[in-house]
Amino acid sequence: MKSAVSISDQPLAEYQIKLLELAFQTASAIPKNPHIKDRSRAQEAVVMACLKLEQPGRAAQYCQGIDDWRRGLCYAELAFYYAKRGAVEMAREYLNQAQQICDEAQDWRKDTIRVKIAGVLVLLGQNDQANQYEIGVVDSQKGKVAGIRAMQCDEGAFEEQMQTLASLGKEGGFDILQNVQQAYALLFNRFYSDMQRRDRIEQEMKSLWNTMPYFVRMELLMTLAGFALNHGDSVKALELVQEADTFLKDSQWRLDHRISMMASLSAIRFKAGDTTTARNDCDAAHALFDAQRLSIVNIDRARTLHKLAEAYQVMGDTRTALLVYKKAVEEGVENPNSRPRAEDLSAACCSLVLSAVEPDAELWTRLNQIREGLSQPW
Repeated sequence: MKSAVSISDQPLAEYQIKLLELAFQTASAIPKNPHIKDRSRAQEAVVMACLKLEQPGRAAQYCQGIDDWRRGLCYAELAFYYAKRGAVEMAREYLNQAQQICDEAQDWRKDTIRVKIAGVLVLLGQNDQANQYEIGVVDSQKGKVAGIRAMQCDEGAFEEQMQTLASLGKEGGFDILQNVQQAYALLFNRFYSDMQRRDRIEQEMKSLWNTMPYFVRMELLMTLAGFALNHGDSVKALELVQEADTFLKDSQWRLDHRISMMASLSAIRFKAGDTTTARNDCDAAHALFDAQRLSIVNIDRARTLHKLAEAYQVMGDTRTALLVYKKAVEEGVENPNSRPRAEDLSAACCSLVLSAVEPDAELWTRLNQIREGLSQPW
């Protein structure tokens, strides 16, 4: 790994920059007292959007505005970003900042940062030190570093990695099993071209499913389908989507979750080439929202619509995506309190920028009106 690599923010369209700024300003408008948790969580989401858009400098700038332990977590995410790209010096710089905040954090928050730091150390080749950071962490964090090791796993370490995950899986507990499944998924991606190993990993994953809820199984199947698409395997992607669709149809779901899942599946199905079914399913999800809107709690409506808008954009229908985003923005102001309004507005901006949907004049006006109108009661 090279020690000196220069990485700068990639060019963005002006509207994307404006959306990121509006998202972070809105999140930061939430009062620290008594809403520091919600404020920081919304700010973190903007930082993560920046990293997805190859904007580490902007992400670092936003990190400075986070006032609790999540600043340390975001610094660790920045370190991970740089380490993954071979920029060792920058990775170490942010690793140090993450460590300083980690030292002051408590309980599971401390462990969350420690595990992310451990993942960075794995990427930097410091496995012994990474092991020290994993010792004694809470169950919700156990097995997460195994996923990073799966990303790095070479041919000779495959069996050892499989044994490690199998041992972790035997510990039981929902959080550990979920982390193990995510690690298996990354190993599935790492060895995708080796069909025998890939099939073995998939079977190991499914052998652990009996105790896991359907929504977790569906999310894992969609993750695997996404990896299949990345490898140009539309046939496998559609197979996995169909399996997920069976879970969706054969079980009971809260309405907002059902609609969100339908939208996400339709987007993957479209990318895999089944464009007609994808569009029909997305339209059906949209119609279901309109028909049973009042059955969904008002604080859940906007983000449900974000999923639909994102799916329409994947299908190349920016016009419908924009219409759904406008509907989502209005749903976001149904709550009389400004905190959930701010959360929904910031989330809408992040979704718009990540989907590359440019607001028209009408939507820009409305976004700014909502931002300016945030006030008591929070």
